[in-house]
Amino acid sequence: MPSCYVCSSIFQCLLIILMISLKKSLSINDNQHQNLQADVGQDVTMSCLFDEDKIEQVSFMRQMTGDILSLGSELFVQESSSIQHIKLIKFSPNRLDLKLISVNQNDSGIYTCMLNDEKLTSFSLEIFVPPRFLSYYPIEGSVSYAENTTMNLSCRAFAIPSANITWIYRDNNKQSKTIQNGESVYISSLRPSDSGSYECIASNHFHASISRSFYVTVQYSPRLMIFNEKIVRDVQGTVLVKCRVCSIPEVMQINWLRHDHIINDVNILTKTHPIDHQCSETIMEIVDLSEYQFGRYECQAENILGKNSVFVDVEQSSRIVKTKHYEHHANEFNRNGRTALLIDKDQQSNNTHSILRIETPKSLGNANRFSYFLVLLIYWI
Repeated sequence: MPSCYVCSSIFQCLLIILMISLKKSLSINDNQHQNLQADVGQDVTMSCLFDEDKIEQVSFMRQMTGDILSLGSELFVQESSSIQHIKLIKFSPNRLDLKLISVNQNDSGIYTCMLNDEKLTSFSLEIFVPPRFLSYYPIEGSVSYAENTTMNLSCRAFAIPSANITWIYRDNNKQSKTIQNGESVYISSLRPSDSGSYECIASNHFHASISRSFYVTVQYSPRLMIFNEKIVRDVQGTVLVKCRVCSIPEVMQINWLRHDHIINDVNILTKTHPIDHQCSETIMEIVDLSEYQFGRYECQAENILGKNSVFVDVEQSSRIVKTKHYEHHANEFNRNGRTALLIDKDQQSNNTHSILRIETPKSLGNANRFSYFLVLLIYWI
């Protein structure tokens, strides 16, 4: 049998015996550890102190797997990746350091420094993982939904310790409030007031929080408003009507109509100017109002989601006609500007004197007046 093979077999036997004795010793007082914490990617050093000149009797062991990491001043690892990941440093004659370089989640566990079968020091290593998003929906940072549709936003995050997810909503006036704790936000029937920023925040209180924001725009068909639903004017007056139009997306066109036809009268002027990113104002002015221009007017706006209208009535002022009422006595007779009092027989019998009231036109001359009175006298007789 070759000597190298014998040596290898003896060495393996010694390792097995050492591992068995170490496990027996570790079963006693295995709750007394030095707690070490590190984030993924950091380096961790575990120091073991012992009496001088006994370094060859010192070993490091990973208790959870039962792996012996070092014997004396040399590592006992076989994979090249593990050699790069673990370093054994002789700091002084009575101190030996085990250094883990750029730790990962798999490095968490209990590590023990032994002197023969006696436990010198034990380390409980906890690897923390800062929060990171596993997935989120929608993928885009800005998304649009139509009014009355549903919205579902989601965020999934991983961390050690586990991350909590909180949703913050900020409206267009930068006012913010917490609306949800959990991975998802669901709204069954969206309104324009639901537009704004929705921020998903993941935190485990050990690391800096991470966040993902979604800007949501709720689209809606035009909404119109006229401040005066009825305007009363005289002919040749001036009419000024303001119509406010709000919509998302913006309107494609705004029209003023009368009797379902677009207005093209030369004395009617229209103009439109923006108010903000959602609203604009259109103004119709009628100068020198004509008789035929009284009636109902329509302010109409349209975008890709639909068309809506609002109406205003322009009415003519009512006319007040003053008439003179002439009261005549029942027995008065008026002809050609002359008034005579007619007396019937009954009235005449009851009166000893007859009364005749005569009004003559002032335009008659003296000769005509004489003829006038003569005719009346003959009539009387």
